[in-house]
Amino acid sequence: MSQVTKILQLTDFHLFGDQQTKLIGINPLQTLQHVLAKVTIDISKNYPDLVILTGDISQDYSLESYKIVTKNFQFFQCPVVATMGNHDYFPMFNKVFGNPTQIITKISSATNWRILILNSNWPKHVDGQITGNDLIFLQKNLEMSSDQPTIIFIHHHVLPIDSNWLDRINLRNASEFLAIIDQYKNVKAVVCGHVHQDTTIYRQDVIFLSTPSTSWQFAVKSYNFSLDNLMPGYRWINLYEDGTIKTEVVRIEHNDMFVP
Repeated sequence: MSQVTKILQLTDFHLFGDQQTKLIGINPLQTLQHVLAKVTIDISKNYPDLVILTGDISQDYSLESYKIVTKNFQFFQCPVVATMGNHDYFPMFNKVFGNPTQIITKISSATNWRILILNSNWPKHVDGQITGNDLIFLQKNLEMSSDQPTIIFIHHHVLPIDSNWLDRINLRNASEFLAIIDQYKNVKAVVCGHVHQDTTIYRQDVIFLSTPSTSWQFAVKSYNFSLDNLMPGYRWINLYEDGTIKTEVVRIEHNDMFVP
């Protein structure tokens, strides 16, 4: 049996420092806690090697909102790492999670996958941008590890998802990002949050994935802002030693409290 490294991705919590605050009629802490209750059932049989949070952790920039995450995630016995989304605020994020751009080269002895986590937060913008320094970081790391299968995590979506309002707030310098990864055959997947929906797009030999929010969901293929009645969820990603990937989105059971 092929060896596997297991990643759990959660995204777009939109938490407030005041734990009673609602947005769009939904309390994002309650939805997150329901998601984590579902996760605890999963991990009793399938424990992750790494948990990755792909941004929009906070909704109000408060330090308290980030501390809520550390409190609710302390049951994990594996590393929990995070990057920033457009709603995050670096001074507070950094106090809890550190650098939003990083490389993880060894999370388990099972495989030799390389995980790159990029920051697409563009201060005072809703759309995203990777800084010049981070593009250099990406290029150098892909060049150094051309023999290692690589997966990239980022907040903003890179490719259009046929949703007009969301595609206007995607990764602004996506063409520069794609020009870099196109040079390297070892890039296997790019995984994001931001769009609050499950999408899968194949481009050349790379799979581009987006993952449901742990809060409210956006309707697919919508021209203007539109919400969906789908439940919050998360994504499992299995990385195999032969460079292949298997992935699954899991959602919580329907709950009328979480219908916007």
